[in-house]
Amino acid sequence: MLLVPVDYTGCAYEVSAVAARLALGLSAELVLLYVVNAPPNSPALITEALHQDAHEKLEPLLTEMKERGISARVHVSSGEPATAILAIAKQERAEMIVMGTHGRTGLRRLWSGSVAEAVLRQSPCPVTVVRTADTGEHPGLTEAQGAALTETQG
Repeated sequence: MLLVPVDYTGCAYEVSAVAARLALGLSAELVLLYVVNAPPNSPALITEALHQDAHEKLEPLLTEMKERGISARVHVSSGEPATAILAIAKQERAEMIVMGTHGRTGLRRLWSGSVAEAVLRQSPCPVTVVRTADTGEHPGLTEAQGAALTETQG
């Protein structure tokens, strides 16, 4: 099983394309993982809405994988991204993690942190890192995420 952590950016398509080729070549199942990183103490209703939103946003990727003959499914988890990715990799007994990175360095890396680096250092399985385009922009929030943040901060 290949675990593919994705977000809602165009980078998800770059990473999933590489993962799809690997899955086809290895005859492996592909699990698209999205980690909901909701604010601490978020009401369950908000977290649930964010999970539903993630499933809906990943549906086109899942459909694309299945149309290519790849056994695929979506897994949505909650928590800090690197920690959640590592936990799901162990839980699902992933044979490989395929994830993206923008390849930031210096102050930008210190500011944003590196989920890929944390996963690389602690992964229970091999990790393939796909360097993706760095637009220098935050990937943005979906409507549900924006509503959740507004409600928890208001």
